[in-house]
Amino acid sequence: MVPQPSPSLGSLPPVGGGYKGNFEVFTVTPIPCADSETWKFTLSGLVDNPMSTTWKGFLDLPRVVQVSNFHCITGWSVYNVTYEGIALAQLLNLAGVQAAAKYVKFYSGDGVYTSALSLDQAQSSDVMIAVLMDGQPIPSDLGGPARLLVPQMYAYKGVKWLNAIELISEPHIGFWESRGYENDAWVRGLKK
Repeated sequence: MVPQPSPSLGSLPPVGGGYKGNFEVFTVTPIPCADSETWKFTLSGLVDNPMSTTWKGFLDLPRVVQVSNFHCITGWSVYNVTYEGIALAQLLNLAGVQAAAKYVKFYSGDGVYTSALSLDQAQSSDVMIAVLMDGQPIPSDLGGPARLLVPQMYAYKGVKWLNAIELISEPHIGFWESRGYENDAWVRGLKK
């Protein structure tokens, strides 16, 4: 994807010291191809200010840096990952969430995968749409160019290849949740 996101001073060197552990790759579809010319991000539904932007416009949004751990429900973790991206609470604030909105639904660019958070969960200070990992663009096999990051929940809530968000009034059961996974995917010991 061009342009590549430029890391802020907080991302390089990675404030977390560089991640510790190994990422394993799990996908439910083939990895979609993201193209700078056609990639589009939308935020719609129960909001006062719907958004539709290109990759360049998305990168122009204010970004934050945080160090988070990444936990997979299958039992492995990667620690001290420095992520940079758009704070979801800030993005929702810009959109003007309507009173009827109770849930936030996330769509993957693969056209198949979805997940959702309650509005309260989505507004947690550590939830973001990440575009950089340890100062580098997120590889496509790990969900780049843009991936939802919910550090206190298992990674199946962190939608890869994120390209759309919808504010909704009723609960949504996502891809893995419809197959028996918990809708509230708190990592043991991390629930707020």
